[in-house]
Amino acid sequence: MSVQDDTDLPGGWEAMAAEYVLGLLSEDERAAFEAQMEADPELEQDVAAWAEYFASFTDPLQEQAPPPQLWRRIEAQALGREKRQPLWRMLWPYIGGAVVGAAVTWAVYTSGMLTDQTEPHLYADLVAQEQGLVLLAHWAPDSETFMLRRDVGSFPTQASYEIWVIPAPDAAPVSVGLMTEAGLTQIPVPNALIPIMQPGATVAISEEPLGGSPTGAPTGPVLATGPLSIRS
Repeated sequence: MSVQDDTDLPGGWEAMAAEYVLGLLSEDERAAFEAQMEADPELEQDVAAWAEYFASFTDPLQEQAPPPQLWRRIEAQALGREKRQPLWRMLWPYIGGAVVGAAVTWAVYTSGMLTDQTEPHLYADLVAQEQGLVLLAHWAPDSETFMLRRDVGSFPTQASYEIWVIPAPDAAPVSVGLMTEAGLTQIPVPNALIPIMQPGATVAISEEPLGGSPTGAPTGPVLATGPLSIRS
């Protein structure tokens, strides 16, 4: 560029041109930039180039008819009743609309709203032969619920069965909750525990005193274990 890059912004006037097109400048910055653009045709070309770049994001958008005031302005210029305006001023209503549309599209895309972020459900089979228990553990990430289905076996009356998840072989067991008397136990998982619900983590069932482990770690015998895995 021919202009001395004496702005405080990284990249100088060229970077400021991009922010000008996106409408990110303050009123004072915009006035200073427009004054500089009046004196430097190359800066006006930078604005047009940025506008074309951002507007390309909206190519799939349906075309809109130009507003009536544009035709009145063209007629006034053709008849000499209005001072000629720079090209970027004439196109600004369209450039601005296209840029806003492009910015919204970019924000939606980068936020992940248009991408499939569904995580897989995980399952683990658990069998406690001595107790006659056959269980199916199920982690449902969409509802953030851990479920334990008791297919075979009875519920203890003088003890509690506590559910643990061991995220790695050298990690400490983390309590998920207690198995309920109902055939299907459903436990909402707090946000802090969601990261440990991963394929390969081990689900374990231990026998504990009524109300669960008093120490925060398994104290009774571990009845059954099984790894969480994805099933088709």
